[in-house]
Amino acid sequence: MGLFDEVNKAVVNQQQVNDYTAVLQKSGVSIQNLKVVNTNGKLTISGAVTDTGTAEKAVAALKSQPGISEVVNLLEIEDLTAKNIRMIVATQESNLNIRNGPGTTFEIVGKAAHNSSVQLIKRMYNDWYYIKTDSGIEGFCAKNFLKET
Repeated sequence: MGLFDEVNKAVVNQQQVNDYTAVLQKSGVSIQNLKVVNTNGKLTISGAVTDTGTAEKAVAALKSQPGISEVVNLLEIEDLTAKNIRMIVATQESNLNIRNGPGTTFEIVGKAAHNSSVQLIKRMYNDWYYIKTDSGIEGFCAKNFLKET
C-alpha cells in the first residue's frame, strides 16, 4: 500500500468517525477519543465514556444505523492506572486467561496464575477489566475472576 492509499484510508476513517460522532451527538452521547472500524456492517467502537448507561445508549444509537448489523463495544468506562489497585486472581484452580479484547471470543495473549496479584488498568463496558501482571503481560479478563486483596 502506497502513501496515497494510507492518506486516503485515514481520510475515509476520519469521515466515518465524524459521521458516527454526529449520530451519537443526536442521541446525547459523547465518547472521548472515539475510534470506529466498520467491517462489512460489523462496527467496532472504542473510546472512553463516563458510565455504563452512556455506553449502552451509544451502542443502541449505532445499532440503529443503516448497514450496521453488529456493534462490538470496546468502550472504556474508567482508567484505574493512577489508583494502583491490586486484585487477586480468583479462578477455581486454573490460570486466568488474559485476552486481547474484552470477551471470550478474543485471542488469549497470556495467563495469570491462580491466587497471583494483578494491577487493574481500566474498567471496560461489559464487566471486563484491562489488567497487567507482575511479569508485564497486559490484556483483558472477566471481572468475576478477580477479588480484592
